[in-house]
Amino acid sequence: MDKKLKEQRLPWKILIVDDEPDIHTLTRLGLNNFEFATRPLQLFEALSAQTAREILVTEADIAVAIIDIVMETDDAGLKLIDFIRKELNNRLTRLIIRTGQQEVAPAKEIIEHYDIDDYKDKTELTIHKLYTTIRSALKSYHDLSTLDTNRKALKKILDVAPELYHPQSIHQFFSGVLEQIIGLCNLGKHSLISTVSHGLLITTADTQNFTIQSRAGRFIQTADSEAKMISKICLDYLYGNLTETSFSANAVVIPLKGHNQLIGFVYLENAQHLSQADYDLIHIMTNQCTAALENLKLYFELKEANQQTSYMLTIAEQARKMAEAANQAKSTFLAKMSHELRTPLNAIIGYSDMIQEEAIDSGCEELLPDLDKVHLAGQQLLDVISNILDISKIEAGKLELNLTEFPVATLLSEVISTMHPLMKIEGNVLQVEFSQELGLLYADYHKLRQILLNILNNAAKFTKQGQIALKVTRQTLPTSVTGDNATINPPLSEWFFFQITDTGIGIAPDKLNVIFEAFAQADNSFTREYDGTGLGLTISEYFCRAMGGQIFVSSIPGKGSTFTVQLPSRVVSTNQTIDF
Repeated sequence: MDKKLKEQRLPWKILIVDDEPDIHTLTRLGLNNFEFATRPLQLFEALSAQTAREILVTEADIAVAIIDIVMETDDAGLKLIDFIRKELNNRLTRLIIRTGQQEVAPAKEIIEHYDIDDYKDKTELTIHKLYTTIRSALKSYHDLSTLDTNRKALKKILDVAPELYHPQSIHQFFSGVLEQIIGLCNLGKHSLISTVSHGLLITTADTQNFTIQSRAGRFIQTADSEAKMISKICLDYLYGNLTETSFSANAVVIPLKGHNQLIGFVYLENAQHLSQADYDLIHIMTNQCTAALENLKLYFELKEANQQTSYMLTIAEQARKMAEAANQAKSTFLAKMSHELRTPLNAIIGYSDMIQEEAIDSGCEELLPDLDKVHLAGQQLLDVISNILDISKIEAGKLELNLTEFPVATLLSEVISTMHPLMKIEGNVLQVEFSQELGLLYADYHKLRQILLNILNNAAKFTKQGQIALKVTRQTLPTSVTGDNATINPPLSEWFFFQITDTGIGIAPDKLNVIFEAFAQADNSFTREYDGTGLGLTISEYFCRAMGGQIFVSSIPGKGSTFTVQLPSRVVSTNQTIDF
């Protein structure tokens, strides 16, 4: 393996700082076999901020650091960030906050007052999110390192030879080079090495293509035809087609070579008094000139690239602002229209209830099926509008939890009563299994009701003349802990499981990862046969995660699906924003 390839395979150094050993274990698992730009990762782990400081001092090229805030002190992580940015003066390492105690260090305050690149909640940073977060951070680090390396290289170039590295143009550069070479020829122990005052500086691509870049002495007034003739003779000589006797006795040709490639040459007249030592000085000078020329070209290329990058960043920023404005306008429009539509719909549903009661009292039972359809259609439309309003609130980050304690049996009775009309229309049988002793659940009553209704509606929609089962259980499960007592009497927690099984069309395995996306169904070909906005599962998953739970799904195409909602018996309000 050559040196360049070895350098490419050097690992990216990732520092994990957290006082919980389980977090380190999960991070290692999540980043197992991770590669970026064909380079693997090298993980450095610290259980305290002090250990992290020691690693950062010895490992200066840490690419990404994932830092917990609360460790040996409540602000240990924040002090570590200041140490990296201020004491080490490290602006390249990408810093990601990963905390499980946002109440100690709110995201907005941390982002405004500390130089970090990302802020994640520990529950939010799943294996998938960890992968995308690290990949994004490494890309940013790679790009910034490249820019920093180029910046340092340009600064070094400008510091070495100010006279050569401050030209305004290539033409000015060549004029300065020729002037300095002629000046060198006329300096010496007695201030008179030679009487050189006439010269040409030529660059060349091959024996047929050359460009006269600068002239001195009599060549300023020389016709281009004579200068080109001299250039052709010099080229033939340098390529071995002519001997030195082809020139006048007082002329000398000095090649400009970079990486053993001929870039051009300097042709001088009246140089007969130059000694070997003088030639050596001139060759040293020309070597510096050729290196400066190559770096100067690189400078112009980087300058142009930087201008292009700045332009693209400006365009990207404008596009981002336009997208944000469009998204805000969309959310505002959806919220306003949803409110405007819900008011008359509530009236329609209310009046349909009243007419149903009057029909029963008047003995007009034959009108009830049609009135049921009006009521159901109005309710379905209201649900669609409510879903759109919920989505707009979620995207705007304005959705809040209203936590109360309520009997689970009461909630289930309301859900079953609501679902019976839809079950009858599709010819399905709803089987319910739960114990009246389920007890109390502390959660958002209306959001849990919406979760169950959304999943049951989906089951009824994709099941014809079949069976739908709702089973609710309460289970006591061990809670994951860390430390020496992790396997000895671990603490227990109460969980509710709402399992909904249907005998419908099922979901293909490769579609299970898209059913929770907004406005999506497992197969778009079904959208004509099975109506719906595709928002129910998206909202349900968001509500579930916001209450500290999760939704599992399994399915066999053609045989049915099972959705399981898992929620803690006591939901904790964290006021956190869940990724949508």
